[in-house]
Amino acid sequence: MKLSAAHKTGWVLAAAIAAVVLCTLPFLAGQKAVISIYSDSPVLGAREEGFVRELKKNGYRVRVNPSAKSSPALAAVWFKPPEAVSGLPADKAVYNFVYNEAYYPFDWRGLRNIPVVLTPYRDLYEHYARANIKSALFSLGINTAEFAFPGAVAKKYPLIWYGDNNKNAPLADEMRARRDIRFLGKFWPRDGKDVPATGDREKGQILAQTAVAVVYSPANTPDTKKIPSGVAEAAAAGALVITTENAAVREAYGDSVIMAQNEKDIPALADYYLAHPEIAAVKIITARSITAQKMSSAAVAARFIEILNWLQDSEN
Repeated sequence: MKLSAAHKTGWVLAAAIAAVVLCTLPFLAGQKAVISIYSDSPVLGAREEGFVRELKKNGYRVRVNPSAKSSPALAAVWFKPPEAVSGLPADKAVYNFVYNEAYYPFDWRGLRNIPVVLTPYRDLYEHYARANIKSALFSLGINTAEFAFPGAVAKKYPLIWYGDNNKNAPLADEMRARRDIRFLGKFWPRDGKDVPATGDREKGQILAQTAVAVVYSPANTPDTKKIPSGVAEAAAAGALVITTENAAVREAYGDSVIMAQNEKDIPALADYYLAHPEIAAVKIITARSITAQKMSSAAVAARFIEILNWLQDSEN
C-alpha cells in the first residue's frame, strides 16, 4: 500500500528491520495476523475495547494481555505510561507500539529495542522525530458504540457542563446560577444540578438528550493540545459542543465545534445557540460526521492498520 506524501510526513520510520524480526516472520506465515494488546490495567477501558473490536472486524486475531509463552505476533500495542517503557518485557512481535496520553516523553536512553511511539500531541511527535525515534501522530479516539445513537433524540437538557469537577474552573461555579444548566461528571455537588451516570453508555444517553454541551479545558494544559475525549463524545452523541480554544479541535472540526477565545464568552455563546437551534443543528450534523470519520473506534483502527501497512511496505 502506497501512502500520499501528506501521510508520509506523519511518521519517522526506520528504513531497515533487524535480523531478529526476519527470524520471526516465518512463524506468522499461513495464519491470520495476530495483534497483542497490553493494557495498563487488568480490564480494558471502553476506548481500548472499541479499538480491539474494530481490529477483529478487520480480520486480525487479537490477544489481550497474553502470557510470555504466547506465539509470535505481527504487532504488539502497549497502553503504558512513559515511565513504564524502559521496563517493558521483550515481546515476540515484529512491530512494537506504545501509546499513552501523558504529556511528557519517555526516556529512551539505553534501550536496545525502541517501540514505535504513538502520541496525540503534535509537539511530542515532533520531539521524537528530532531525536530519530520512530513515531506517529495517533489518537485512541472514542468508542462510539457507547456514545452514538441513530435517529433524532428529544432534547431533555438545554445545557450541560460535561467533565469532572477537578479543573479549577471558576466559570463553572458562576454558571451554577443558571436555571437551565446541569453538570455531568465526577465530584460535582449533589445539589440537584448534577446528572448522575454510572458508565459511558449512560453518559452517551444523557449527552444525546442535550442541546448544548460545554467541554472546558484550562488554558495551557495537555487537553488543549489534543482533541479531548469529551469533545468527541459529546459531538458523537449529537450535542452542540462549546469548548475553550484548542488548535487540534479547530483543525479537525472547523467551525462545527464552537470555540470561545475567552472562556468568559461561553455563557453568551450558549445563549445564542440555544436561541438558534436551526443553526446549531447544522453544526451538530457536521461534527457527528467528523467524529465518525476521524475519532471513532473504526477510524482509529483504520489509522493503526494504515501505519502497520506502511511499516511492512517500507521494507519491500
